[in-house]
Amino acid sequence: MGHPLRNQEKDAIYELGNRTLHQIYALLPEEQVNAIILGLLSKYAWMYGVEIFAFCFMSNHFHILARCRSLQMHLFMRDFQSQLAKKINKLRNRTGTFWERRYSATKVLTDEAMLQRLRYIVCNPSESNLVHHPKQWPGLCSWDIHKSGKPMVGEVVNRKTYWAEKRKRKNKDKTEAELIEMATERYALEMAKLPQWQELDDEAYHQKIVDECHTHAGELAKLRTVPCPGPKKALSVKWSDSPRKPKKAPRPLCHGGDFKQRQEYREDRRLLVDRYRTAVGRWREGKSEVEFPDGTIPPGRQFCVGGSCDIRRELPPSLN
Repeated sequence: MGHPLRNQEKDAIYELGNRTLHQIYALLPEEQVNAIILGLLSKYAWMYGVEIFAFCFMSNHFHILARCRSLQMHLFMRDFQSQLAKKINKLRNRTGTFWERRYSATKVLTDEAMLQRLRYIVCNPSESNLVHHPKQWPGLCSWDIHKSGKPMVGEVVNRKTYWAEKRKRKNKDKTEAELIEMATERYALEMAKLPQWQELDDEAYHQKIVDECHTHAGELAKLRTVPCPGPKKALSVKWSDSPRKPKKAPRPLCHGGDFKQRQEYREDRRLLVDRYRTAVGRWREGKSEVEFPDGTIPPGRQFCVGGSCDIRRELPPSLN
């Protein structure tokens, strides 16, 4: 059976997510792992113009709430996931498949659902009954950005630059640390504002998110019937282990909306898939003029129809 058709909308916000193969704890939130994730997330969000509203990386899966007006979300996820898998595999001295499946991209239909998904994502460590509050989670989470009101800075070593500098005669006396510093690229990771709160200034917006997540964590604590193991216990497991009872849940078609909105979305999806299949049929027949729906990727192409083909290659000037 083929994969569901991917499509993107310029103003739509999606919840992105994936989990590791067999749900092993390969993303165990150690300091080096956090640095790798932050560097790659910051870099590719900058390159592809992805607005991130919230994120949380657990030991075996992640959630990101994001929007990409350039319709390059698939490229962002392709590069982010492939490079993360490569670097974590090298760190763990493992090979082979890293992700269990294709990443999910679930459209969020309403403002209310956006806030609900943001609370769920930021408080995911508490949702999983690992810690009482997201501030206790040792992994990478947007709670830290909302709480401080300041962006995180990710660092990525450009291996091409590293080897170019290492080969230069003038750098023969430089230490390994100095060469790495010369090849390090820095990217700021900021949180975009939810559409319904665009008018708030930065300080007020972050405080609003902090209050919402603090309240949600308190609600979860009231419903909890088992004690949380805490951050030390969460870090004490082996990265090669996996949950005794791995969670398996079907991917929702969308988040939020009433019955009518979800039915309309389902019908729009059906019509989109039909149009895409018709276009593919004409393309296979060798027709000279074939129109694919906006937001879809024609066979053999890299970019979405109606999206931008421009990718940022330059570095952020203020950090490098």
